[in-house]
Amino acid sequence: MNQEPEGQSNDSMRLAFKSLRALSLWALLGLFLWTPGAMATDAVVEELRRTIGVLHRAPAMVLHCEQLHSGNDLLTFYEERGFEPLWVTSRGTNDLGAQLPFHFRQAKAHGLNPEDYHHSCVRSIIGSVLELERMNLPASPRLLAELDILMTDGFMVYASHLSTGRINPADLYPQWLSEQSKRGILEGLSSLLTHRDLERILGKFAPSHREYWALMEAGQKMKAMVEGGGWPSVPPGTMLRRGESDPRTPVLRERLQISGDLKAPHGGEDNSYDEDLYAAVKRFQARHGLQVDGVVGPQTISALNMSAEARHQQILLNLERWRWLPHQWEDRYVLVNTAAFHLDAWKDQRKELSMRVIVGKDYQKTPDFSEKMTYLEFNPYWNVPRSIAVREYLPKLRENPGFAHENNFELIEGRGRNARVIDPWSVDWETVKPADFRWLLRQTPGPWNALGRVKFMFPNKFNVYLHDTPQRHLFQRHQRAFSHGCIRIEKPLELARLLLEDNPSWTRERIERVIASGNRRVVTLPKPWMVHIYYWTAWVDEEGKLQFRRDLYDRDEAVWAALKG
Repeated sequence: MNQEPEGQSNDSMRLAFKSLRALSLWALLGLFLWTPGAMATDAVVEELRRTIGVLHRAPAMVLHCEQLHSGNDLLTFYEERGFEPLWVTSRGTNDLGAQLPFHFRQAKAHGLNPEDYHHSCVRSIIGSVLELERMNLPASPRLLAELDILMTDGFMVYASHLSTGRINPADLYPQWLSEQSKRGILEGLSSLLTHRDLERILGKFAPSHREYWALMEAGQKMKAMVEGGGWPSVPPGTMLRRGESDPRTPVLRERLQISGDLKAPHGGEDNSYDEDLYAAVKRFQARHGLQVDGVVGPQTISALNMSAEARHQQILLNLERWRWLPHQWEDRYVLVNTAAFHLDAWKDQRKELSMRVIVGKDYQKTPDFSEKMTYLEFNPYWNVPRSIAVREYLPKLRENPGFAHENNFELIEGRGRNARVIDPWSVDWETVKPADFRWLLRQTPGPWNALGRVKFMFPNKFNVYLHDTPQRHLFQRHQRAFSHGCIRIEKPLELARLLLEDNPSWTRERIERVIASGNRRVVTLPKPWMVHIYYWTAWVDEEGKLQFRRDLYDRDEAVWAALKG
């Protein structure tokens, strides 16, 4: 039925061919096989039924040169709704379809790539449909059906990325449709059909935390700063201190004014490092986790000279880290940011406690994970992990078996009922190779114990926990990566009191008496607390200040590569 539509001259048809040269061959054929009088939604339904059937049998789900990512979930969605289109009518996009490309474009603000959701392809097809409409020509049902499928696939993947992240944090590998977000996506599509509020539905998939949206807003401001040319670099040189005169101070002043750290107008000698500039440098240092001394040295200059583009990238990749977290906090939880060496404890939406922490060394990194804390131990033993015993203590035992007694270690042979303490002098340590180390090395409770007086337990596959430490002086250090992976906390007794306060009998005085006894005691918490150990190198604090931290474990680059991969 290759009939020419009524009222169209040959010249008109040639013009139509010229205007539609961007359409693929199958779209042009579909146009000629379709007449305006036969156009109806039923035809789109039939094309959806046919196309879904083809995709079911295809070895790879490709449509309009686009890889579909939501797989069988997409096909099932259409089958269960009788192949009714979601985004189009018989004449083009409906109200939801007209809005969707705008929201795909907004993915950039979240640090996501609109092209993962077929943005350019969808816009191209919509443009072709509109061009046909301007020419008073209908779009083919096939074209509309494929547009609807691409939009649904894009919506499902975008919602999944907003909900749980584009990356699977377990292996830093890009994921398309996460298992844990599927149910919510289908519920969102159902709600969309009822309420037709696309902005609200998509907004519900993104993290609800205030910090996430504040960081996204900060990212938009940083993006504008990048587009405006960023900020100048401060030349290296000798230490710059308050009261000195230096030709670099005008550049330093401009740099800090652009980032909002210096607000007061400058008065006096141009090259003077005056009080206003000194205060601005300290504000900058505090926001970047540097030593707040007002001295412009190598570390401060390095932070000053990180480009606005790099800072924007740092913001975007930390938005992804937020998407890995639960979207709603529990009633009570402990949140540790290892990159900031900091812990906050929250109860009933109030921050009850904050403190400094010590985290794992670069080669013994503290992992990211969430687990439930159910008990704590007063006066704990330290069962030395075998890897540490072999690497750090076996050489000392070879040199002096008395090292064990001198440092309050017990050498345990056997397990369970057969376990017994043996004399370190009874072992010929010179013949013990690392592979032959069969003992448990255990440090007894006391002020010397590496775990201090309290250990907070949330069983996990990493064998990482929170604990006290006898090395209290390390909390005064600015960079605090000294542990074997566990987290040493600054205020152990305060945290223990908070965790036990639902049991009024556990007063501060009782806790101190139990500790003074020197006897190990395991106490189950009245109510469990969640512990979230995460790694943010950029965030907005409660005062609205944008904070940055050094990438302590060199993780940012891997996240960014996976996010853009």
